[in-house]
Amino acid sequence: MRKILMAFVTACLASASLPQYVHAQTAEDKPRAGETASDAAYRLNEDGKKLVAQARYEEALDRFMGALKLFPLSNAIFNVGSMYHQLKRFEEAFPYLQETLRAPLDPRQRQIVLNYLDNVANQLKTSHAQTDLDSNPPGASVSVNGKDLPFKTPCKILVPFGATDVAVTLPGFKPQTVVVNSSTTSPPKPIAVRLDRDEPDAPVSVRCPGGADVFVDGQMVGFELVRTKLLIGNHMIRCGKTDKSKAFERNVQVRAGPNAFEFSNLTK
Repeated sequence: MRKILMAFVTACLASASLPQYVHAQTAEDKPRAGETASDAAYRLNEDGKKLVAQARYEEALDRFMGALKLFPLSNAIFNVGSMYHQLKRFEEAFPYLQETLRAPLDPRQRQIVLNYLDNVANQLKTSHAQTDLDSNPPGASVSVNGKDLPFKTPCKILVPFGATDVAVTLPGFKPQTVVVNSSTTSPPKPIAVRLDRDEPDAPVSVRCPGGADVFVDGQMVGFELVRTKLLIGNHMIRCGKTDKSKAFERNVQVRAGPNAFEFSNLTK
């Protein structure tokens, strides 16, 4: 395995999205005078490969992590996964190896990654299952039982057997948590999460003339008196036609806090 590993870490893969992880930055992780972030990342990645050749895997892992902190080299993404695999930290290896498959690999490189993933699946077959996770919109951060994963949706994730909390978060949207149940005999289904916009709303009451239908932004929401919540901002209220009044519309401004719009005495 070590011989195969060394053959692969010399390959240069395409760039991928920058992962999130905890890494204690050292002086070596910072760009040197005249270095760009990408140059420094390449240097750290090369340093890590030299440490792999000396079987100093923990130190190599730290170098590869440092490279990713500076610039998203997909070569370093694989190298992180391979180091976790070498250290038998299979659950941590999984997302990095999966992310590597998104790079344009030649058949031999791809097979190496798949071999690693097959071994991860075999090592964790009595404790974990894997499933696809997607979100609408994509690009959401993911945590499994409170542990942040390094890559964003869409992605393939590992879930421990039993009840597992999968949390999906994206700035500007309400976070969602899905409980996934799985076992050796009941694998998890693919997860698709639709995220709702996290925009501020406020309580609103609208009173139209007796007998009138109430419309908000073109949608009928009730009859005569409606109590609801609306996003803060401009809205169109329409009171429908009755025996005593004509249908009419009014623009309203919903503000933070309770809002009451009284149109019961208006006829047009």
